[in-house]
Amino acid sequence: MRRDLGEALIWLVAAALAAAAVAWAYPRAMPLIDPGLPLGRGEIRTIALERLRQLGPPVDDPYLVVRLSTDGDLGRRLQLAAPEVGVERLRRSRLAETLVSWQVLVYPPAVPRGDWSYFARLTRSGEVLTLLRRIPDDEAGTTAPDDDEAHRQAWAFLAAHGLDLDALEPAPQARRVAQGDRVDLTLRYPFREALLGPGVTYGVEVPFRGGRIAGFRRFDDDPQAAAIQGDLQALALWGFGGLLAGVLLLSIVAVPFLKLYHDGQLGVRRGLQILLLCAGAGLITMALIGRAQAENVGSDLVTRQQMTWLGGSIVYIFVFLVPAGLAMVAWSVGEWHCRARWPQKLAAVDALFRLRWQNATVARSSLRGLAGGLVVVALQLAIALAAMPRAWLPATSGYGDVLGSALPALGWLAGAVAAVVPFALVAYLLVPAWAGRRLGRRWGFVVALVVALLLARPDLVLLPLPWTLPVAFVGALVPLLLVYAGDLLAALLAALAQSLIPAALPALYAADAGYQINGWLALLALAAPLLASIRYLGSGEEFRYTYDDVPPHVRRIAERERQRVELETARGIQQSILPELPPQLQGVEIAHSYLPATEVGGDFYDVLALDDGRLAVAVGDVAGHGVSSGLVMSMTKSALAVQVTFDPAVESVMGTLNRMVYQSARARLLTTLCYAVLDPRRREMLYASAGHLFPYRLRAGGEVEHLEAGAYPLGVRGDIAPRVRNVKLAPGDVIFLYSDGLVEACADGSDEPFGFERLEASLRRHAGESPQRLRDAVLADVARYAGARARQDDVTVLVLRLPD
Repeated sequence: MRRDLGEALIWLVAAALAAAAVAWAYPRAMPLIDPGLPLGRGEIRTIALERLRQLGPPVDDPYLVVRLSTDGDLGRRLQLAAPEVGVERLRRSRLAETLVSWQVLVYPPAVPRGDWSYFARLTRSGEVLTLLRRIPDDEAGTTAPDDDEAHRQAWAFLAAHGLDLDALEPAPQARRVAQGDRVDLTLRYPFREALLGPGVTYGVEVPFRGGRIAGFRRFDDDPQAAAIQGDLQALALWGFGGLLAGVLLLSIVAVPFLKLYHDGQLGVRRGLQILLLCAGAGLITMALIGRAQAENVGSDLVTRQQMTWLGGSIVYIFVFLVPAGLAMVAWSVGEWHCRARWPQKLAAVDALFRLRWQNATVARSSLRGLAGGLVVVALQLAIALAAMPRAWLPATSGYGDVLGSALPALGWLAGAVAAVVPFALVAYLLVPAWAGRRLGRRWGFVVALVVALLLARPDLVLLPLPWTLPVAFVGALVPLLLVYAGDLLAALLAALAQSLIPAALPALYAADAGYQINGWLALLALAAPLLASIRYLGSGEEFRYTYDDVPPHVRRIAERERQRVELETARGIQQSILPELPPQLQGVEIAHSYLPATEVGGDFYDVLALDDGRLAVAVGDVAGHGVSSGLVMSMTKSALAVQVTFDPAVESVMGTLNRMVYQSARARLLTTLCYAVLDPRRREMLYASAGHLFPYRLRAGGEVEHLEAGAYPLGVRGDIAPRVRNVKLAPGDVIFLYSDGLVEACADGSDEPFGFERLEASLRRHAGESPQRLRDAVLADVARYAGARARQDDVTVLVLRLPD
């Protein structure tokens, strides 16, 4: 315990030092932009809508898009100019305030993307950069004013909207464009400051739509724009490579996953839980940023609202759903490789899914992961500082659609889970476990590090892109070391921290309290496993990983096999109980047949020779079939044999068996019984039926007689009062007893049963034959009628023929 507390202290100190280093390094690594957000999303929205009302009438039932926009091209241009111009001058320039800005677009209902009615762009502090109104053709007029009049109107318009005219060149650049019968005009007023040289101009332009001013907006022209975009295009391709890697990895890992799953060696319950976690997190992310993201795509075939759903669905499938599938198969296959060699490395993750975090295993792993993540971010920022001015972090790192959403903390957390967990499971579970098993610990680590480096997509990247390699190396190495020295949860938390902490930093520096709260909430969510378990850090309570994720098809096979063994065992017991009757007893010829509907049936029969020359005859049926009915049948059959030995009288047998069934069987397992005492010498038979089908008497001349004697089934009540009947028989008479499965057999493709009429007709046709031939003939008639249809109930036939 003392050793654990000492180690925990080291990790806590490391986390504290790393957090301090991050707080110190972050603003210095982002020198061109003052970190943070002075105003919240709601305040920006209010300011924008209030200013837009000055341009024209409001839109009825508008569709609003409020998003935080970044200008990566401009940021890269300022970075390249920083060594010559100076960071401080650029940071206070008119250009720097446009690096991160708010956009507010007002759409009328059911119009395509781009057909907005109003557009506003504001700085983070609320200063208006752009105010535009889309003027309808019927309001625009046909001709713009001459340059002097247009300048006078534009200058007054800019002054009325509070722009600093002293910062602008008073002589505008005019550009006219013909639009059919109409001529549009744009006046450009460059800023007096010219920090980037004579070739680069930036300022404010005022567009005229026909004779009407449509508003004003910022502009910048840079002859080096194409070259600058090369770095950003490389960054975009790198990000696209991550999406392609997800598809390729899913197709590769799916092969062993399907094989192992088919073989029953891995389950999918935990994998499906991880898939739902990642897919759900991606869905939350898209719900928060889908409206803003849809501004990047468009089509004239669908409305702006429809494009939000359509574009969001496409992005969700490829950006989030495919990686979620990868997460499932990576966990399942990685767990299979890890289960035998490193099971304890999965314990903390398993404990969280089981909601059992009250142990030292989760506490220790969470502390390592959180501290490791802070160390990684601190080292990455240190690399960025060391690389300046040869390489820079993008000037707008951490700013974007999630920060501009309604719930940034939820967006950061969900986005990190959806984007990081799938690839982290590949890099820190599947590959180390597979490579370690195939190549050994040392070479397995090397292979895992290479794969982790190839999959690394750090949030903190450096431009030019090759400078990102040391940042990615640190981000891949530290979680991998945590896996080898600790466990998987530590590596996952460290990987999540690399994404979550840089994303939350702008909010932590914001002047707006709402953003600060969101930033801290995101970090608290990251630390939630540690906060929930830290009190158990020195408890010594360890959570052990146990595998119980049996595949569903294996469970079904095992259950079927269990049932098969159970039924075969019960059938063996039943076969030992049901007698193999001799062809003749006391001079009476006997033929019988028992055909169960399942492995274990509920029908039973017996013919017992009594000491006085009589025969005790019984045919019974326990409701249902299967093991339960078979067990009740066995008890009833055994009780019958015992009772007949003591007292074979019909009343005694019926009473005893009724009490036994009533006391031991459930109501749904009621038993029917036809019991008779046959005296072949006196040629008479005493019989009674407890809910069973009445037997038939076949006379030598072919006459078929129904021997009725009714009572309720055994077990319905505690006492039974059977109606005992006595029938006088003639030499050669045949007694035919049977169960309901005989008459209830249905034809193939029909619900019509064989029935009593067909049975009696069959008995008449075959009367006079031997008991064996009579039995076979009746069963053959039933089989022909049923065709290929399987038996739905047990079939029992017992035939007795008196001597001539």
